[in-house]
Amino acid sequence: MKNKNLLLFIVLSMGLLGIYYAFTPKPQAPPPVANQAIETPSQPSAPMTPSAAPAATALDPGSLFMFENSDLKLVWRKRDGSLVQAEWKKDGTRFFPEEKRDEKTGRITTPAFLGIGGIANGAFEGDPESLSIEGFNLVRFHNAAGEQLSYRIPARGHVVSVDWQSSQGTRLMLVRGLKDMPKAPDGNEFNPLHGLGRVFAISDKHIDAVAWMDTLKDPWYSFLGGKRKVLPAAAQQVGLDAGIEASAAQRTHFFAAIWDSPSPIQLDFDQQPGYHLTPDASGKATARLYLGPKHKPELEAFAKSCTQVMDFGFFGLVAKVMFWILLSIQRFVPNWGWAIVVFSVALRLALWPLNNKTTIQLMRMKDLEPHQKALQAKYEKFGNDMQKKAEMQKELMAFYKKNGHNPMGGCLPMLLQMPVFFALWSMLSAVFELRHATWILWVHDLSAKDPFFVLPVLLGVSMIAQQLMTPATGDPAQRKMMMFLMPAMMTFFFSSTPAGLCLYYLIFNLIGMGQTWWVMRNYKAQPVVI
Repeated sequence: MKNKNLLLFIVLSMGLLGIYYAFTPKPQAPPPVANQAIETPSQPSAPMTPSAAPAATALDPGSLFMFENSDLKLVWRKRDGSLVQAEWKKDGTRFFPEEKRDEKTGRITTPAFLGIGGIANGAFEGDPESLSIEGFNLVRFHNAAGEQLSYRIPARGHVVSVDWQSSQGTRLMLVRGLKDMPKAPDGNEFNPLHGLGRVFAISDKHIDAVAWMDTLKDPWYSFLGGKRKVLPAAAQQVGLDAGIEASAAQRTHFFAAIWDSPSPIQLDFDQQPGYHLTPDASGKATARLYLGPKHKPELEAFAKSCTQVMDFGFFGLVAKVMFWILLSIQRFVPNWGWAIVVFSVALRLALWPLNNKTTIQLMRMKDLEPHQKALQAKYEKFGNDMQKKAEMQKELMAFYKKNGHNPMGGCLPMLLQMPVFFALWSMLSAVFELRHATWILWVHDLSAKDPFFVLPVLLGVSMIAQQLMTPATGDPAQRKMMMFLMPAMMTFFFSSTPAGLCLYYLIFNLIGMGQTWWVMRNYKAQPVVI
């Protein structure tokens, strides 16, 4: 019975892990392109230096314009004033994917990012103006029709003010989308949204989000009636996930580009899918643009509702509580890795009574097993007679009841820990504080997988050791199979999860081994009532 419960738990756990893994967004980050760093001429007298975009990009450098302050490097497309790139100067993270070409043929393999903030129809002329006004710098695009698009950039910080002026009613495109996946000249799909995560609309207490690719492709279950997703309805704040990580398979975006406007933001599905602003009766429209990390204090300073872009997954409420506890610990233990260790110890102690009950149930099951087998042997002669099987089950349950044993009692505590596990998984994968946070030696980023797979392997070994310590009940062949099957599967799953999660679960297991030893050492067998 114990092994059946364990098998049930494993099947449920692996099923949940598989579902969680399958439905977690997995945008692919583009490989780094050599010599793509934006170089800015040195001008010590000016806090910000405008210049043409670098020749190293695949786009024509003459079509781009670059400006930077102490925190950001910004690159616009001159023709329509769209912001096509932002770089976080603290660590060089690019916000949006960039155009790439095949090294041999020169053919474009990934087109340039569509851009945000440009005009929908029409074009600007020449280079934009660059002005310094009262501690702010102004990048202003203009044309002969009298239309002006101005980006007001602070000397420090990552919130940009945008002013749009047009007497012709030309729309300002905040976020651009596509109706369908375009085709390259060779007939292959040409994906200008490559590497992007979600696009979202934020209201006061709710966020609607959809993965970019889900708006371009029919779902794999379309034969069952599944339909392609559409962009969320417009709200006061709209935006998209940002931040292209160095890892080959990016699962989390730690930055965001968020628009906030006092004017109504509109959504268009037909002419040019995406969110836009239309000038008011005076021909003007204004907005603010957040270009920064998904970090709660900074998001709250921009707009409190924008903290919802921090995606904590299905068990979001539990994850937020876990993060609050971890954050409290980190105030006293500055290293995030050791803070996770302390957190693991504290959580294991909090769950001590439940885990005690699990181990005691296993010990009690070992005491009852000979009598259980004798009862089952009594009914073997009836073969597959369902009536007799029901009688046997009834008699077995009565035997358990006499001895105060619940055969499911050992499985329930493990299932109760699953929400905590998934909440920690999503939390440790999403919080900006753990991005590039080091622990010791080889672990230099707790939000990324262990580069040498040391922690996942140690985790698998600890699971084998824990099962060796657990009282042996049930079929020996089945137990031997499960002793290595589950650790192997868990090692495989954890090999691609954040190192912080592996560290948590490893410490959790090591303390569990100590608890199992303590309970077994102090366990006193009770008489079996026949």
